[in-house]
Amino acid sequence: MSRTLIGLVLGIFSCMSVAASSEPAQDYKCHITASKGDKVVFYRWRVKDVNLNIASLPGKQLTASDGKKYFIKDVVECVSLSQEFTSDKSKQLDKVTLR
Repeated sequence: MSRTLIGLVLGIFSCMSVAASSEPAQDYKCHITASKGDKVVFYRWRVKDVNLNIASLPGKQLTASDGKKYFIKDVVECVSLSQEFTSDKSKQLDKVTLR
């Protein structure tokens, strides 16, 4: 009985520590230049890793809706999903992008 109680208490504390240490994630949209043209793509990243994730996007492979693969050439800009892009071209592209 006491072993079960100790196991239960340890399990609760380990769950609480994992929840407390987890970094909040946020949704982002990025205007990218790809081998198939300019696109807006969506990501969910931890806030502390945003700059590293943006820097690692060029060269990543994506899959189009037709199943064909293409690569990200460059990142024009990334903002949180609730923000607007700063460049006019990014704003126009965002308006025609399906969510």
